[in-house]
Amino acid sequence: MVIEYFLEWVETASVAKRTEAASALVRAYLRNDISTEEREDVEAAITTLLEDPAPSVRFALAEAFGARKQAPRHIISALAADTLDVSIITLSQSPVLHDTELVEFIETSEVDNQIAIACRPWLSETVIASICKDGHKDACMALMMNPIAEMSQENLHTIAQRFGTVTDIRKMLLEREDLAAESRLILIGKLGEALSNMVSTKGWINENKVKKIVNEACDKASIEFVANASNEDVTHLVRNMIEGGKITVSYLLRAVCMGNLTLVARAFAELSGVRFSRVETILSKDREAAFKALYDRAGLPQSAFIIFYTAISTWRRLLSSNSAANPARLPYLVTREVLDKYSGRKDEIVDDLILLLRKLSAEAARESAKIKAAEIANRSAIEVSEVEIQPDVEEGIALEEFEIDTDALVAEFSDEMEGYLDAEVLHHTDVPAIYIASAADVHGFVDAELIQDDYIDVSEAIMNAAMAKAA
Repeated sequence: MVIEYFLEWVETASVAKRTEAASALVRAYLRNDISTEEREDVEAAITTLLEDPAPSVRFALAEAFGARKQAPRHIISALAADTLDVSIITLSQSPVLHDTELVEFIETSEVDNQIAIACRPWLSETVIASICKDGHKDACMALMMNPIAEMSQENLHTIAQRFGTVTDIRKMLLEREDLAAESRLILIGKLGEALSNMVSTKGWINENKVKKIVNEACDKASIEFVANASNEDVTHLVRNMIEGGKITVSYLLRAVCMGNLTLVARAFAELSGVRFSRVETILSKDREAAFKALYDRAGLPQSAFIIFYTAISTWRRLLSSNSAANPARLPYLVTREVLDKYSGRKDEIVDDLILLLRKLSAEAARESAKIKAAEIANRSAIEVSEVEIQPDVEEGIALEEFEIDTDALVAEFSDEMEGYLDAEVLHHTDVPAIYIASAADVHGFVDAELIQDDYIDVSEAIMNAAMAKAA
C-alpha cells in the first residue's frame, strides 16, 4: 500500500468507508506475512486516523486492536486518552499499557475509565492497590467483582476504610471469607456512621441522640464480634482499637458486664505492658492488691477502680459457684450487684459509668425476663400434657400405653437447653477455660439482630431503637 494514495483517498471518503478502512488496516498490520516496509506504511496510515474527526473511526481502531500485544504503543496510548467510548475499550483490554500509565489514569481519569481498568483480565498488585487507594467507589466495586483480581487483606482494609458506609460495598466486603477481622470491626463503625447520617438527615431524632444510640449499638456489636474472634485476632483488634481511641473506660466496663473478660484481659495487657498470661492469672484470683497494681499500670481512672473490681469479682464468683441460674441471666446479676454495692466517691467519670451500668442492668433485666417467660411457658406446656393424659387414666387406660413420661419430657427439654448452651460455648473453645462461660454469655445478652451469619449487622437494632425514639 502506498501511504500517499491512502492519505489522498481518506480526504474524500465517507465516515463509513473510513471506519471500514480502519478495521482493514489493523487486520493488515497484525498479519505475519507482510514485510517490514509494508508494516511501517500501514502503521503510518493508522496513525493518521488517530486525528480522524469521526469517533467511530477511532472506535474501530480500538476494537480491532483489542487485547493484541503487537499493537503499536503510541497508537494505544492515544486511544486510551481518547473519548470514553474509545478509551474504555483500550483501557479494559490492551496489554500494551504499562502499570505506571494505568496508575496515572486511575489518579486523573474519569470513573468510567477507572472501572474499565478494574475490569481488566490481568491486574498487577500495583494497579489493584492504586484503585483501592485512589479509585472511585464504583471502580472499587468493579475490582471486587473481577474474579481475576487477587486482592490482599490490606487492599480490602483500605476499601473498608474509604467506603464502608456504602451499603453495596459493605455487603460485598462482609461476604468475603478473606476479609480480616480488623476490617470487619471497622465496618461495624462504618455501618453505624451510615445509619446515623441517614437518621439525622431524615430528622427523625435529635442528632446527639442518634449518635448516642448508634455508638452504644456499635460498642455492643464490636464486643460480641471480638468474643467470636481467635486469640490472634483479638490481639490485633484490641491494639487497633487502642490506637484508634476506641478502648475507653465505658467500653471496658461494658465488655466486663457483657462477660467478654478475654477482651478485658487483652486490653489490660496492652495498656499496662503486663504479659497476657499474668493478667489472666490476676483476673482469675481474688487478689485486690494485684488487680489494683494492674489497674493503675493500665492508666485507668482511680475513681472507677472499685466498680471494675466489684464487676470482675462478681463474675468470678458466679462462674465458680456452680449456680443454677441461666448463664444468659448472669450479666443482669453482675450489673445489679455492682450497683447495689457501690458506695464510693462520685465524679464525672463515675457518674457516667453508673448511668451506663443502669442502662446495662435494664437491658439485661429485660433479657432475663424474656428467658424467665420462656421457662414458664415450657413448664406450662408440660403441665398441659399431664392434664390431657389424666382423663384417659380415669377411663381405665393404662398410662404406660401412651409411653409418655413427664419426667422424661423434662429431662429431654433440659438436655436440649444444655445442648444449646454447649453449642454457644463451642464458639469460644480458644478462650481460656475460666472465661469460656462468661464469653458465651454474650450471646444471651446482645440482641439477636446484631448477629447474622457470623457477620455483624447492627442496622435493624439501631433502626428499631431510632423508630422507638421517634414514636
